[in-house]
Amino acid sequence: MMFTPGRPLPADSTSTQERTLYHAARSSGALGSMTREGGTWQWRLLRGDGPDAYGTGGWSDLQAWLKG
Repeated sequence: MMFTPGRPLPADSTSTQERTLYHAARSSGALGSMTREGGTWQWRLLRGDGPDAYGTGGWSDLQAWLKG
């Protein structure tokens, strides 16, 4: 069984809650975790490093990161 932190990320931002941990897979299959506070999302790969392993931004930025 694969470890999954938090809840699955909903398909739209209106279904999310602040300070709640979510998870979603990137297009590469790597699993990331994300949370929202004050309208700003923060995300991070569970395993990995480098410039694309984490970031902050709006909902559209998070969606672009997941597709990246």
